[in-house]
Amino acid sequence: MTKAKRYDTVVLLESIGMFQQGEKGAVVEVYTTPYEAYDIEMVTDAGKTKGVAEGVRPEQIAVFPQVRFASIRMEAEGTRAAVRFSDGTEVIVSAEELYTQSGR
Repeated sequence: MTKAKRYDTVVLLESIGMFQQGEKGAVVEVYTTPYEAYDIEMVTDAGKTKGVAEGVRPEQIAVFPQVRFASIRMEAEGTRAAVRFSDGTEVIVSAEELYTQSGR
């Protein structure tokens, strides 16, 4: 079981109060005494706050892994890039595809 830290994104492994299993939230407070517990700000998929689940135990949540960029390598004279993530996943993306996503 991974310990959660403040601001980690977590998912509920079981329903807690008005919040259902599978809902997501962010750890806003970490308690270590008298036992480890968290206050979690629960949010909608759009990022709007639904409320706070208080005193949530570590076994009631799963922490989302923190995936980071490991490397970005330019290819084909800058028309595409190979992006490698910290978990070993690699994605090749074209400059045109990324530019389109920018909305310009």
